[in-house]
Amino acid sequence: MTKEKQIYKNVMEILVDEEIEYQLVHNKTINTTVKDYINPIEVATFALNRLPSLYASSAEGIQKQKRRAIIKYKKDITKAVIQGFAAVERDPLRRSTPLPSEREDIISDARKSLTQLDETVPKEELSLIVEFMENFLNKIQTEEITAVEIIKLYYLLDFYWEEDGEGLMQNKAIRWYG
Repeated sequence: MTKEKQIYKNVMEILVDEEIEYQLVHNKTINTTVKDYINPIEVATFALNRLPSLYASSAEGIQKQKRRAIIKYKKDITKAVIQGFAAVERDPLRRSTPLPSEREDIISDARKSLTQLDETVPKEELSLIVEFMENFLNKIQTEEITAVEIIKLYYLLDFYWEEDGEGLMQNKAIRWYG
């Protein structure tokens, strides 16, 4: 039985996001004509690069880190966010390309791997892999597959794939989802 991967969170991100929302509503020094063009992600990035990270891996840890941050870093958070707004206000129409989500990175990496397989895997097996991966990627994009199923697939592939490449070819009836 596989355990779902435990996550961790930088609590400072939560507090910076809250401060940005607060200042967008209450800070009268932010130019109202520019306010609509300000990208809060750029403000958050600016502020977070000037603040310490406070990670937690549990609900209790998040609460503990929030209390610690409010006591120790509240002024620093406010100052960093104000500076972030000032930096972004200087050039609100500056062009920047947003980073893709992690889900898009995974799909992109999988497609690159498939194209590299063409040179190293026999054509018959490659066609099965390509067909499988196309179906798999489509299910990820339509969110028909959960993280648990992806982990299960990883372990099944690891188990059935042999060094000579015959593991999956011999067992075509593998059912890993659903």
